[in-house]
Amino acid sequence: MPYKVKEVANLVGVSIRTLHYYDEIGLLVPKSINQAGHRLYTDNELERLQQILFFREIGFSLKEIGPILDSPNFDRNRALELHRDVLLLQKKRLEDIIETINKTIQSTTGGIRLSTKDMFEGFDMTSIEKHKKKFTAGGYEHSIAIKADGTVWGWGNFGRTDQSVEKEPTLIKLLTNVKNVAAASGHYHSFAVKADGTVWGWGNNSHGQLGNGSDNSYEELPIQVEGLNQIMSVSAGVFHTLALKEDKTVWTWGPNWYGQLGDGTDKGRKTSEMVPGMTDVKEVSAGFFHSMARLEDGTVWRWGGFGDCTDMFPIRDESWVPVQVSQLDQVTAIAAGGMHSAALREDSTVWTWGYNTEGQLGDGKFEHGCSCEPRMVAGLSDVKAIAAGGAFTMALKKDGTVWTWGSNAFGQLGDGTNDRRSEAAEIPGLADVIQIAAGTKHSMAMTKDGSVWLWGSNDHGQLGDQTVSARNQPFKCMKVL
Repeated sequence: MPYKVKEVANLVGVSIRTLHYYDEIGLLVPKSINQAGHRLYTDNELERLQQILFFREIGFSLKEIGPILDSPNFDRNRALELHRDVLLLQKKRLEDIIETINKTIQSTTGGIRLSTKDMFEGFDMTSIEKHKKKFTAGGYEHSIAIKADGTVWGWGNFGRTDQSVEKEPTLIKLLTNVKNVAAASGHYHSFAVKADGTVWGWGNNSHGQLGNGSDNSYEELPIQVEGLNQIMSVSAGVFHTLALKEDKTVWTWGPNWYGQLGDGTDKGRKTSEMVPGMTDVKEVSAGFFHSMARLEDGTVWRWGGFGDCTDMFPIRDESWVPVQVSQLDQVTAIAAGGMHSAALREDSTVWTWGYNTEGQLGDGKFEHGCSCEPRMVAGLSDVKAIAAGGAFTMALKKDGTVWTWGSNAFGQLGDGTNDRRSEAAEIPGLADVIQIAAGTKHSMAMTKDGSVWLWGSNDHGQLGDQTVSARNQPFKCMKVL
């Protein structure tokens, strides 16, 4: 039901004059105005007001708040997580200051001797300011690539606090002597495996997802994951990570709310441990909150759950231990999307399962539900590689063409439109492709001449074209290689 401005003021504890001012500057416009001239607000406006008050509580100006909330990529759940992180840091800072006051009182009465450092404990704002910079970035998209010389380069918001949408996207050299990389599924962190088998990570570490035994808020430079060696590949989800060792065992770390670490518990870890019972593993892949493994015998195993923790996409088919995906064998490749999964079989067909709201399963349907029963993508054959994004899927055929389906709000299907599609279709004009990759809302392809093509969301310059404008057709990025 609609609320009058006075009711909102009484409910929230702000003045009517403040609400009128928010309306005047376009920050909080009421849903409608009744015949009596009263401003009327619905639940949508109240949710926006809540966000405004959260931002105000951590020190943002009204001028800063508007563009963040109006961004087409604004993620309310992600913002709430960051609000919480900043407020927890502020809480700790206040506790430290109170403790400093107590110590100072004791020192003035002769109880203790206070060092110069102790006198100012709690006044450092560095951690809080670093967290607040995440809001100004307004998103979580990035791209990384390895050059032939083993160096890793990143562009877009790939886990550095000095990047924002106002700045031109910058190609930055991150590591050397690297053999493969794994970009996280959207929350500001990345990993790379060096030639010596060690794993290095950088970016957001608020949940211990970098595996270094701590939960420091941010790591600007790559740091080594503790206790891991002889690693062949890594795959990163929203907050958890999978690593495949040369002995074909799987090691995991990070939060474990839905069993995505596969150890039979829901307890998270800040350091890596082996997944019990997972041996002879050939490939691993991590989604938002689910994990996959392909074994030497061609079977596929999964653990964790499909979904994104929201009311719209609750976690489904949750398992705390690895379980075999039924009716699926002779698999040669796997790809975990945000809330769905894909597998490539020896006969070059593609099979999918999970959520299908955006048609990401490629079965000709848009269904609001989740199914762990694999189904074959119709009309698609001779496939040699697959990739899965947030809510879309890609396939590379043996003839060098790329086929896509699923969500297309940012042009990530590359077909020149922004219309979602539940059936696979070829990307026009893109040929001689040898490799593909999918981000949460953008796509990449490499052609045989070594050039890289990108399309989709570009709010953080992840397309490398020195703009923040999305593209619904592949763009040749000459800067990358």
